[in-house]
Amino acid sequence: MFFRQIEAFHAIMAVGTTTRAAELLGVSQPAISRLLKQLEQSTQLRLFERVNGRLVPTQEGILFHKEVDRSFLALDRLKVAAADIRSYGTGNLRIAALPALGFSLIPKLIAEFLDGRAAQVSITMETANSDTVRDLVATGQFDLGFAAEEIETAGVVTELFAMPPAVCVLPLGHPMADRPVITAQDIAEEPFISLSRTDRARRRIDTIFDRLGARRRIVVETHYALSVCHFVQRGAGVGLVNPFCLDAVPVGSLVVKPFVPRITFRTLMVFPPQRPVTGLAEQFRDMARDAGGGFLADLMDRFDALPTSEARRAFSDLTGPWLPTAG
Repeated sequence: MFFRQIEAFHAIMAVGTTTRAAELLGVSQPAISRLLKQLEQSTQLRLFERVNGRLVPTQEGILFHKEVDRSFLALDRLKVAAADIRSYGTGNLRIAALPALGFSLIPKLIAEFLDGRAAQVSITMETANSDTVRDLVATGQFDLGFAAEEIETAGVVTELFAMPPAVCVLPLGHPMADRPVITAQDIAEEPFISLSRTDRARRRIDTIFDRLGARRRIVVETHYALSVCHFVQRGAGVGLVNPFCLDAVPVGSLVVKPFVPRITFRTLMVFPPQRPVTGLAEQFRDMARDAGGGFLADLMDRFDALPTSEARRAFSDLTGPWLPTAG
């Protein structure tokens, strides 16, 4: 009964009168009034008052409705989740990815994956932080996820996807923009745009700089590599990022250089627990593995990040082994 009372209250707030709320719910107007009275009694809140014959929500009613509205949105999400779970293994492939891949490699792969399959396959894609990616896959709402290594791996099946080396991003016109390779000592004392402390790559960066006695002057911390690039574009400092994110950065808006010593950004593929990997997810996984190395090489070319033999040699040393082979 309590849900019917909430439903009646929600309807009144949505349409403004008990008469229209009754029409919306397919009940009588007296039934709506009775449900509203019961709700006020059970909550001990005065939800409405009459002003010139009209129901006007009280402050208590407005505050209560905010919580009710959140609950209805949550119910809608449950309906969507149920539909997603029912369709597992059908012609819909659902992929979730962290921003470094969700705004770069994954859309490219999806377009290629659909080529020749568009009549048989539809794809749902979600770009979110790694913890959300993990949760979407763990609950069976998504077939495949790409997430950073720091996620909780209990309750999901994971495989290593890629270990690309960090690259250094510098503002245009920076004094070190002409150097073939950037080292930790080079950017010591430079204004530094850092990843957040919860990022495992950030911890590896911290360890390297501490070991070498190179002190960074951190001026901004942010969760996303793409945000690091945006700060660098505006001259706020230098940073170290996952090179995959560069696909979403305009060429010519910053300088990209190999960085030594090697620091990796480890990315996992995530699959639902206690379920076989769907055929579509398996095909997409294999495509992603095959395409990653070439995609990274193309990014380096676009940003002219390896203009000298020294830079190319350094990056070659940094990149192997960065991507596991299929199987």
